Amino acid sequence: MKRFFSLLGVFGLQLILSTSHAATWTFAVAGDDRTDVRATQVDPTGIHTEILAKLMQSVSAAKPAFLLFTGDLVYGDNMRIPQKIAEQFAEWKKLTASNAPGLTILPVRGNHETNGDPEGVAWLQAFEPGMTSNNVSYFPGQKGFSYSYIAPDHPETAVIAVDQYNPAALHKVDLKGLEASLKELKAKGVKNIFVFAHEEAFTAGCHPDADNMAAHPTDRDKFLELLREYGCEYFFVGHDHFYDWMEIKNWRWPSDYALNQIVAGTAGAPFYPDKTYFGGHDGYELVRLDHRQNTYGYLLVTVNDAPKADEKAVSVKFMPLVL
Repeated sequence: MKRFFSLLGVFGLQLILSTSHAATWTFAVAGDDRTDVRATQVDPTGIHTEILAKLMQSVSAAKPAFLLFTGDLVYGDNMRIPQKIAEQFAEWKKLTASNAPGLTILPVRGNHETNGDPEGVAWLQAFEPGMTSNNVSYFPGQKGFSYSYIAPDHPETAVIAVDQYNPAALHKVDLKGLEASLKELKAKGVKNIFVFAHEEAFTAGCHPDADNMAAHPTDRDKFLELLREYGCEYFFVGHDHFYDWMEIKNWRWPSDYALNQIVAGTAGAPFYPDKTYFGGHDGYELVRLDHRQNTYGYLLVTVNDAPKADEKAVSVKFMPLVL
């Protein structure tokens, strides 16, 4: 009998630890690891291989459930890079797999993925099979480009990748597909929805309005309104090669709602200068909550599936890469 209660106690402790572990978990976000073609020596893979390898090792050590990659995986075709873009994609997959074995990676295209592959043919050959094997749900007509993904073992959390590089609609997203995806996820009981892409909704410090979603403000505003309507509080992007956290508010929105646009284009690409929020604000209130220059790193997102009254459901931290 004593042995029975002893075993029962051990089982109970294991159950408590298991439950505690399941309640709080993480995923990572990174982007922009392309090489610098202006450098004296250019990496023939189109990738800043040294930094990306170290970053993937750091991410792997953190043991996230998955990694969102916000584009510019490679430089793409360029006269200073001997490998064509399909070969660069193969090198990227090899490097990430060897430095973070077993890690689920969910990528989206950046503008450099269109250098030599504007229609995304090489992209699909390289990445669509992996996306499909991870049981993503594609937007209609967007197989391999825009999709949603529900975290295994965490059915109340999902991420949505939105492609912005349809040749006929650059700097735009598929609003109809996005709305349908948001509706479907909410119908499944998903509470936490994170959206990621390459380009920002608002200029964050370097790329001007003409080179992000602000190039089409009407469509951009419809995108923002969908995120607000469905309670999305985080929009992860890259494009600018620094870390920046922008809080977005609008007088039309509920006072307790804000969208967090977080840039983490810090996976190895050459650093960009910070010109602050010089673009058009179009009636939105844009507040810089955090920023870091000249630092490689990634985002670690912590999700609490069962937060108490005094706990946050989501927290985000920039993780500088120790070189």
